[in-house]
Amino acid sequence: MNENNITSFDAANSQTFGDILNVKKAKHPIKVGLLGCGYFEYWRMYPSLKKKVEDDLQKVYKRLCKDFEVVYPCMVDTLDKAEKAGNAFSDANVEVIIVVEGTYLPDFITLHAIEYVSNASIILFNTQTGSNVSPDDDYEATMRNSAFIGISQLTGTFRKINRNYEVVVDELDNESAYLKIRGLIRVHQITRYLKSYAIGIIGHVFRGMYDLEYDRTKIKGFLGPEVITIQIDHLIIIWKDIPDEEVEKTAEELMNRFAVKHVTMDDARRSCRLGLAMKRLAQRYHLDALCFLGQHYIEKMTGAPARMGASMLIEDDRFMVTCEGDIGGLIMMQIMYELTGNVPLQAEWGQFDIKNNALFLLGHGIASPELAADRKLVTLTRSPEEWGFKGKGINYQMIIKPGPVTMGHFLNTANGWRMFISEGESIPFSCLPCDEIHAMVQVATPIKEYVTNVLKNGVAHHLILVHGHIVDELASVADCMGIDKIILK
Repeated sequence: MNENNITSFDAANSQTFGDILNVKKAKHPIKVGLLGCGYFEYWRMYPSLKKKVEDDLQKVYKRLCKDFEVVYPCMVDTLDKAEKAGNAFSDANVEVIIVVEGTYLPDFITLHAIEYVSNASIILFNTQTGSNVSPDDDYEATMRNSAFIGISQLTGTFRKINRNYEVVVDELDNESAYLKIRGLIRVHQITRYLKSYAIGIIGHVFRGMYDLEYDRTKIKGFLGPEVITIQIDHLIIIWKDIPDEEVEKTAEELMNRFAVKHVTMDDARRSCRLGLAMKRLAQRYHLDALCFLGQHYIEKMTGAPARMGASMLIEDDRFMVTCEGDIGGLIMMQIMYELTGNVPLQAEWGQFDIKNNALFLLGHGIASPELAADRKLVTLTRSPEEWGFKGKGINYQMIIKPGPVTMGHFLNTANGWRMFISEGESIPFSCLPCDEIHAMVQVATPIKEYVTNVLKNGVAHHLILVHGHIVDELASVADCMGIDKIILK
């Protein structure tokens, strides 16, 4: 690499940039430290207890190793062992520590190991060898199940020193315990990933949408990603160079996949050319996600809506895209995708439906066809809103498939960032001839009461929806970010 040829990416005429990463950062597995504890004082009192506790902690270690790279230096039963464990955690750059107390252990010994990795997240696994107290338990047996004493002591100390932690309570051999732990660690992994994400924005927040406005410093400081302004010229240069034969092939494939109404091959060509340019743009600047303003901006400059291009990125590359400058929604999409593996939908609050106790949600023409209730009913249709493009545009018309869903978004309130979280059930419903993506989501609360609660709390007018129930996981993400949350059923 010739360092004399490095330029700012704003110059758009170099292959190497000095102000963005030139190689996408790889996602590395998270390293987990197991802090398994026992109390040296008990070994002389009950000589057979130490082996039992060591075996219990080995069970935990072996099960955790099925999911993670685990650092377990030794059972910590003395301050010297805590020193050994702390050094091992530090050397391995452990990011999460799971504390398991095979017996009670005074917290100063446990804290000695933890302090070596002061930035690590803490999960307190309050475990015992069975689900019930046996009438035959002697004192040695109660000491083998005395984790509750030590874990409770740690929680009191953590509250006094303002140290955050998560808690899992379950029996030693219960698979459900390890699934909870896996979920919590996954949350920490996602929040870590977000800190290295580069989000590109073409344009700005749609004028007057104050609910979507944001402070880039607070995005970086609380939610994680860096927001990078991509000039429209960066896109246009790429757009002009897309080969006609590639455009033709992509447009033909699209028109042959689905039923078509109102649109022509020329509409497909325009949208596909823009879509191919958006893909190349994301690759050229090593972006992790993309937000754009279509109205009177991209649409006017290219003569085509960017909806199909966004859908192509989501479907083909699992690359998340939102419109109208909705950065908060884009980050929520990324989190939902990471948690579920399912592609989300960016929608807007629509109407309420009393008969089905449901919300009607209307999309932005951006989605993968896999979200459809029936792919045979996916239709390529006109873009229902015309903001300066030529022809009729092109858009998906479909209704979202049935199944449990989670809804969410972010709002930058006067008191800081807040996450909105809700859940429901996408129900079977007729696909409306509305030239748009839509969904009918049933909720638990009476629908007018639900809508009242939504509006009283204050939310963004956009909403991100994904298949799967992940309310608890999203709540943990909010906690991990250190932001407020509201949860509606």
